[in-house]
Amino acid sequence: MPEKKKQDWTQFRLKIEIAAKPEKVFRAWTDDRIVPRWFCVKAEIEPKKKGRLYFEWLGGDKLETRIIDIKKNRLFLFPFGPKGEKVKLTIKPLKKGSGLELHQYDMKTTPKDKWAMHKGCETGWTFFLANLKAYLEHGIDLRSHDPKKSYRQGYINS
Repeated sequence: MPEKKKQDWTQFRLKIEIAAKPEKVFRAWTDDRIVPRWFCVKAEIEPKKKGRLYFEWLGGDKLETRIIDIKKNRLFLFPFGPKGEKVKLTIKPLKKGSGLELHQYDMKTTPKDKWAMHKGCETGWTFFLANLKAYLEHGIDLRSHDPKKSYRQGYINS
């Protein structure tokens, strides 16, 4: 019987393969004209170390921060959350596109944080990575654009 692994509430990793070159995947995260086509409703991005990063979502949440690290077509690291949480995106070339890994870490472990940040973010990122794939491979956006159907009302696709 396989050994049970203990849940690490301080981090999670998600991986996805996308049939798009690393340059295109990187631009989808760092070009503020492209990011709102699949991720948020408004973005302002200064794609350089310590550059401004601003996202605004349908449900009203906003993130305004500074980029921690960025390496063209390979890495994008930024704070994501009110308590020092971080998101590191790593892009690697594959024969038929790119491998993208999202690593969210430095997450707090209070019961409220486990639910809001770990489970909430893991669910949200899973949807948005699938939406990024749909957008880059097929030009479609799977999100609801109805403010009455945002994540605040329990919808995962906003």
